[in-house]
Amino acid sequence: MKSVSLIFLITICIFACSAFANDQTTFMVVPVACNKTQGDAVAGDVLQGKTFSNKYAVGILGAMPNAGKQIVTPTTSNQTIARGYHDGSGMVVGDGDLKNLYILKNIDIYGVKGSLGVFWGCRLGTDSWNSTACGIDCIQFSALGAVGCTNFCNGISNLINVYLPYNLGDFVCGGNGGL
Repeated sequence: MKSVSLIFLITICIFACSAFANDQTTFMVVPVACNKTQGDAVAGDVLQGKTFSNKYAVGILGAMPNAGKQIVTPTTSNQTIARGYHDGSGMVVGDGDLKNLYILKNIDIYGVKGSLGVFWGCRLGTDSWNSTACGIDCIQFSALGAVGCTNFCNGISNLINVYLPYNLGDFVCGGNGGL
């Protein structure tokens, strides 16, 4: 009786070690004593629709979702990236209008530090305000006229002289002043 049991066990072991699943919904458990498979992958490590084997079983169906191509457009809040396999063709969408001259000075948006001044009369690359430049800007871009623009620019000049040492700092200039 012992010889029959031993022959039966060997037969089962040989069959189980060479068996593979015949479809994607079933798999064979391989007895550890005769296991020739190896690996430590689990279903979540393998793409859905694919089968694999590890040291415990053959024909295991993968469970990792196929996210394919991912395209992310930046917004004002965090966005979740889909779990799973990515095919490498995705991207984060850029915006050609993300330029320093459109962003207020000292403000950083996605690594682009702004240079835009908050008043007319400020020029790109400078930290100084100029009343002549302010007048030219005002006449060119407003309906105030020369007298209105002179008053406007004098008001800015007074504001800078009175408040600059206290709370405006170099945030006033350094850009194109809204041009």
